[in-house]
Amino acid sequence: MSSLSKELLPPLLIAVVLGIIGVISIWVQAPLLIPSLGSAIFLQTLTPEEPSARPWNTGVGQLVGAAAGFIGVFVAAAASTPHFMADDRLTFARVAAAVIAVLLSAAGQRVLKATSAAGGATALVVALGAETATEAGAIRLFFGILLVTAIGEAARQLILRSR
Repeated sequence: MSSLSKELLPPLLIAVVLGIIGVISIWVQAPLLIPSLGSAIFLQTLTPEEPSARPWNTGVGQLVGAAAGFIGVFVAAAASTPHFMADDRLTFARVAAAVIAVLLSAAGQRVLKATSAAGGATALVVALGAETATEAGAIRLFFGILLVTAIGEAARQLILRSR
């Protein structure tokens, strides 16, 4: 494989993985493609040797982040407040939810040895309200995380083998 091909493979695989998850989202009529999953794919393909790109870190780190986000929303009683993206303003409840979510996400990831910056972003996605803190939101996140972990790992392995 040429040097140029090796440089272009990761960006191409990012687009392919995001496209696959996007098509699955359309097919099941559920938004499984959220911003923090994009950051996970970047880690998996642009830095495939890093521990944070491995499946344990990708999957467990993001699941911890999602759980932390839900806990933050409920502890801070932020579920009934407007979400940041729709209202263009933050509420104290959403800020409290974000602080709690990031704290719990970082602590949980360290305990489980599943460090993932994307997991921290997932915590914020929930805490700030971009994903609803509902059972349906949890299910969407779970399947989105499962897809990015599995499909992103296939892309990561392809990159590692091409080197």
